[in-house]
Amino acid sequence: MSLLTEADAGEITRKREALTALIASLVESHDSPGLNAALTQAPSQDAYKVLWDTLRDVVETPATTANQWAVPFAIPVILVAGFKGEATLPGEVDAAALLDLLKSNGVIAADANAWLHNQLLSADQLAAINPSLLTAWRDQLQNPADHNWQLHPLKFKDEAVFQRYLVGVMVQQRDAQPAIQLNPSAGQWTLALAQKLGEMLKTNGVTLFPIPRVPLAWLPALETGRVTQLETRLQVATSNALRSIRSAGHWPVVTIAGHEGGEIRITYSSREDKERWEGFVWPLAPLDSAERIRHFAEDLLRECHLDDIRIIDAVQPDQDSDGLPFFVTAHIKPVTHQ
Repeated sequence: MSLLTEADAGEITRKREALTALIASLVESHDSPGLNAALTQAPSQDAYKVLWDTLRDVVETPATTANQWAVPFAIPVILVAGFKGEATLPGEVDAAALLDLLKSNGVIAADANAWLHNQLLSADQLAAINPSLLTAWRDQLQNPADHNWQLHPLKFKDEAVFQRYLVGVMVQQRDAQPAIQLNPSAGQWTLALAQKLGEMLKTNGVTLFPIPRVPLAWLPALETGRVTQLETRLQVATSNALRSIRSAGHWPVVTIAGHEGGEIRITYSSREDKERWEGFVWPLAPLDSAERIRHFAEDLLRECHLDDIRIIDAVQPDQDSDGLPFFVTAHIKPVTHQ
């Protein structure tokens, strides 16, 4: 907070360097509880962002004396799957073929010393790799393949939106061209990657739509994957709910409201039916922008040709008088005061 409230340019630089040194000391001493406490107890979203950006700088920036270092990276992949009944998707891919595809499209340098894991990792598996371990991988040129990853097949019933990651590492030489393009522009290569993943994960009777994102450093990949999964789930929920309402000959009403406890809740109801409605919950994370989520939802609903979109400005309670989660619908009015 001292950094955020400082007005003098020289002091800002000094305090930023002091904060970086403090975060670096926590990483070097493997003090994960200290790092978690710093982030979870940040007094404001701005303070959290400063801590998060500082942690990323510490983890992703090699020592100035290093001639080479490893670059761990992750590619978020959303898998939208449908099947009548229970099904299981494989959790393994042909890593060599995917690596060749990325190299041939210039995402990874053709001569790069690179490796891609053959398992699709879950968000929990990615999050379990703490900043201290990421820094050790970077400095000691370690391969994530040496980590004891457990294969997680993707089991589901009827439909699911999975969040998984392709992970890898490459060696970067100082004064050389980047071995990997992190956060590049999406293009034809993403479509080719989606097609390859669809072929590798093909399962009899299952409708599958892989949605790969671009390669990112390990920490931001977690955040991007989480947001992409929620956006995709919202798209699926909206499509299903509006189709159900319209098939009954009813006029859909969608309500968007922020709730105590840090959630945005979206309800799908109709003017004609007081009893039947569906809800979607977006749990807010520290880096989320409620305004951006609202605009995303509104744009999605307009693309679905929905006219009756109701935005509730007042923060709504978490529960109703019966202790159940509270949702605003076309017939359940919002709370205007607490």
